[in-house]
Amino acid sequence: MTHLPQTFSAHLTAFKENQNTPWGKLRYGVGMANIQKHFHTHKAQVLDVGGGTGLDAIPFAKQGYRVTLLDYSEEMIEEAKRSAKEEGVSDRITYHQGDINSIPTLFPNTRFDLILCHNVLQYVEDINTAIKTMSEALKPNGFVSIIAINRYSEPYRLALHQLDLDGALATLDAEMLRTTVFNTDVHARTVGDMHEPLREAGCSVVGDYGIRCVCDYIQDDGIKSDPTFFAKLEKLEYELSRRAPYKNVAKFFQVVAKKEEQNIRG
Repeated sequence: MTHLPQTFSAHLTAFKENQNTPWGKLRYGVGMANIQKHFHTHKAQVLDVGGGTGLDAIPFAKQGYRVTLLDYSEEMIEEAKRSAKEEGVSDRITYHQGDINSIPTLFPNTRFDLILCHNVLQYVEDINTAIKTMSEALKPNGFVSIIAINRYSEPYRLALHQLDLDGALATLDAEMLRTTVFNTDVHARTVGDMHEPLREAGCSVVGDYGIRCVCDYIQDDGIKSDPTFFAKLEKLEYELSRRAPYKNVAKFFQVVAKKEEQNIRG
């Protein structure tokens, strides 16, 4: 997918607009809350793979963590730098341009306490290698958080939000989906697809969640900007995130896994 740096840069404006929507805020807020259920290490080093404009990295930097942001797009990185400066955390974030395969070259002697891999693996062909690469960059007992588009969500979105029943039927067994923000094809996967690659990489799943379990299926997007409605929606989404079966059809799945020390010792 050599076109991706240009794709991400070309759609930077649309990406930023999406981040500022009610559903964009839910994606970042719920994702952070789920990580904090497991990760409490102080003075930790965090690697944000595909960190984009910094909306995952900056909250960690504001909590005092040292964050390394890695992204394909130079334009995304520049936007992250501007945002970090505005938030007063420029001294806690470093930046590198590259993809997930760049990790061994860029950080050959660095091991991280937490790796964020949010909205990245849907663009990756070989998730086994990608997850193994991240695991090798983790410290013993370090954590990785993976967020990706949930294949099970697309038929619901098309049927309930778009009222496109033919489209919903056509996506039931689809291996690829089309993103609306970046207008490109991505791999359609589920949380179950992450478990075996994580196990093979020496990581144990400690939590799996859904992000935006109902938001994307409410037809009236305008009402989601109403503060009273959004407060209720946010409260509901935080609660549904950890509960089956609701999390199973969320727009995104999230997996938090821990690198087991005994697997490193061999």
